[in-house]
Amino acid sequence: MNDESLNEESIFPEADIVYSKFWDRFGALLLDGCIVLALTLPASYFNVTVWKIPSLYVLIGLVTIFYKPVMECRFGATLGKMIVGLLVVGRDFEKVTISEELKRVSFYLFPAILQHIITLPLYFSTAFDTINNYKEFNQQVSVSNPSLLWINGIVFVLFIADTVAFFVNQPNRALHDVYAGTNVIVRKR
Repeated sequence: MNDESLNEESIFPEADIVYSKFWDRFGALLLDGCIVLALTLPASYFNVTVWKIPSLYVLIGLVTIFYKPVMECRFGATLGKMIVGLLVVGRDFEKVTISEELKRVSFYLFPAILQHIITLPLYFSTAFDTINNYKEFNQQVSVSNPSLLWINGIVFVLFIADTVAFFVNQPNRALHDVYAGTNVIVRKR
C-alpha cells in the first residue's frame, strides 16, 4: 500500500470527530443572541415607539426566526458557532440538509412563528397607537395574548429537556439533534 494514499484521507474519518461541549454551544447561543439583538433591536425599538409599521415587525420577525436555520443550512454554523469553532452536520457527518435543519430548529421555530402571528394584530389595534416604550408594549402584548404565557412555558420545558438530553448521552447531542439526526462538532482547523 502506498503511503501517499494514506495522507490524502484518513481511513477512519469518524476517529477525527470531536463533539461539541456544553459551554461551547452555550457561548455560541449567547453570541448569536447578541448578534441578532444588535441587528434587530434598533429597528424594533423605533418601530414599537415611533414608526408603528406592521410590515417592519414582520420583517424583523423573519430575520430573528430564520437566522439560525438559514445560516446552519448554508454555512453549517451560525455566526456564534463560527466564532466558537463549531459545525452542524447531518447523520453521516456530511453537510446538514434543509430537512434535517428544519427538524433541528422546529422545537423553537414553530413557537416563534406562532408568537409573531399572535402578536401581529396588536399593530392594527387602537391601543398600539398609545404605546410609547417597550415596557408598555410588553404589557399590551401580555394583556391581549394570554396564550403567549403557555407558549413561553412550553419553550422553557423544551429547553430544559434539550439540556438534560445533552448531558445524558455520550456524543453530547441535545434533544433537537437526536430528533433531527444531527451532530454539533468542533470544526477542523
